Amino acid sequence: MTNILNRWYRKYFSDPEGVILAILLLLGFAIVIFLGNILAPLLASVVLAYLLEGLVGFLESHNVRRMVAVMMVFIPFLAFLAFLLLGLLPLLTGQVKELVQELPNMIAKGQQLLLQLPERHPNFISESQVEEFMASMRSTVGALGQNVLSISLASISGLFTLLVYLILVPVLIFFFLKDKQLILEWMSNYLPRERALAIRIWEEMNQQIGNYVRGKFTEILIVGVVSYIVFMIMGLNYA
Repeated sequence: MTNILNRWYRKYFSDPEGVILAILLLLGFAIVIFLGNILAPLLASVVLAYLLEGLVGFLESHNVRRMVAVMMVFIPFLAFLAFLLLGLLPLLTGQVKELVQELPNMIAKGQQLLLQLPERHPNFISESQVEEFMASMRSTVGALGQNVLSISLASISGLFTLLVYLILVPVLIFFFLKDKQLILEWMSNYLPRERALAIRIWEEMNQQIGNYVRGKFTEILIVGVVSYIVFMIMGLNYA
């Protein structure tokens, strides 16, 4: 038994760099799992800064100074964020209000269609089944109304959290981009000297993550444009 444990230990823990990498990964997962809610603005800023860093690096490769490249990327990012808040958010809010106002009429029309089903298809559905389904729908709508009320009461704290995110996240993104090298040097002081394996794995992960992000962005863009065109052609409201 002792020999088996010794062989297992030498196989998996003889390489100190592998052990260090495993410890770093476990530590990172533990931070995300147990402190994810507290560090959510920081984690969101790191992810967005990582995405924007690709554009900054592209500009730097074309002999653009780091600070100029950061500003050339960060200002359009702020403009896009402002467009989402000032352009799409009011549109979305207006459509939600229209949907809420139109919902009673939609429910009434649905009830009329359901009541006509036993007459048109008596062999497949009966009046008792329709009444049972309508009673279930009324209870579901009532529960939905209570949930909407609770959500509206909880939206005050959510609005405050959103305001904090809107202020804190862009500031963190800017400094992550601007002081990237200083932050990496500061973090390297707390890492072990034997980290060649971790660096090699990170370089491979960085390339794969970049490919994944570019592919996912292309997918989102294609799906969004095609869905918008199809819904507009169909005249689908509140889509």
